Amino acid sequence: TFAPDAPCTRAQVLTFLWRAAGSPKAESTENPFADGADSPYYEAILWGVERGITKGTTATTFAPDATITR
Repeated sequence: TFAPDAPCTRAQVLTFLWRAAGSPKAESTENPFADGADSPYYEAILWGVERGITKGTTATTFAPDATITR
């Protein structure tokens, strides 16, 4: 179901951008965050941080499941 008014998580939006860029491999495999390492969004998170698209909610937390506004 397409739900344009449904909330998206931080990880979902970053994954949208990552896939639109062709799902490139991140250069670094070092996760700066304590959360998200076993997440299906892991590669997208690393890619987004490397390119300055996103940063964590703290120095050690990404909060992939936190909702954002669009």
